[in-house]
Amino acid sequence: MNKIVAFLYRFSGLFAFLILEFFSLYLYFTQNMSQEKTAFISSANRTVGSIYDYTNRWMSYWNLSSLNDALAKENALLKMRLPESQFSNLSDSGTAFNEFDELRYQYTEAVVINNSVSRNNNYITLNRGSKHGVKLQSAVLNGTGEGVVGVIVAVSSHFSTAMSVLHQESRISAKIKRNGFFGSAVWNGKDSRRLYLDAIPKHAKIMKGDSVVTSGYSTIFPEGIIIGTIDTFSNQTGTNFYEIGVSLSVDLNSLQYVYIVDDMMKNELKQLEEKIKK
Repeated sequence: MNKIVAFLYRFSGLFAFLILEFFSLYLYFTQNMSQEKTAFISSANRTVGSIYDYTNRWMSYWNLSSLNDALAKENALLKMRLPESQFSNLSDSGTAFNEFDELRYQYTEAVVINNSVSRNNNYITLNRGSKHGVKLQSAVLNGTGEGVVGVIVAVSSHFSTAMSVLHQESRISAKIKRNGFFGSAVWNGKDSRRLYLDAIPKHAKIMKGDSVVTSGYSTIFPEGIIIGTIDTFSNQTGTNFYEIGVSLSVDLNSLQYVYIVDDMMKNELKQLEEKIKK
C-alpha cells in the first residue's frame, strides 16, 4: 500500500497535467466550433478511416481463400441440381417436362496444389482425396465447371492426382457440337494451348470456330463440356480423315480451382457392357 501511495505522490504532477489536458480538450471541442476544431476532426476522421480501410483490405485478403472455398463448394452443390447432372426416368423424350430423381454426376470442389504444363506427360495434384469422396477415373473440370482439364489417376486419403489433357496418353471422347461428328481429342506433346481431334471423316462439314465438346460416350466426362474451338484443319494424305487443331478453352498455365466430377452410374454401365463382350 505504501508503495502505491509513494508512486502516486512521485508522479502527481504528471497525473495533474494529464487530467487538466483532457479537461481543456473536452471544453475546447464541446464549446468551440472554430475552423481549427472542424479541420482537426476532419483530419482525424480521414486518418482513422484510412486505417480502417487498410485493415479491412488486409483482413479481406486473408479471408479470400476461405471465401473462395465456400463459394466453390456452394457452386458444386448447385451444379448437382442441374438437369444435366441428373438421370431422367422418363422414357418418352417428347414429354413437355422432365422428371429427375437420381443423381448422375457428383461434383467436388478442389484446389490445385501442383501443376505442370511443359513436360511430355503432365499431371495436376489436388487437395481432395478418398476422404472427400474422390474416386479413380473421375473427370476434372476447370473452376467454372465448363472446361475439360483431366482425369483422376491416383488417389490418397487427402490428395489426388489427375492426368492432364496435356498428356500423350490422354484421349478424350469428343465431338463437333454443330454436327455431332465424333472422335478423340489428343495432345501431341508440343503446344500447351492446343489439342488435336482425330477420326473425323473428310465428308464431315467443318469450319474454323466450331466448338468441340465432350461426346458423353465414356463414363468419365458428362456430355457437352467444352474442350475448345477448331482453329485449323487439313486433309491427311493417304487417309479418309481430317487433321484438326483445337484451341483449348482452358488456360492450364493459370489453373487454380477445379471440380472433380464422378459418374455415379459408371459401374452399372461397365458391368452391362462387359456382359456383351462375353
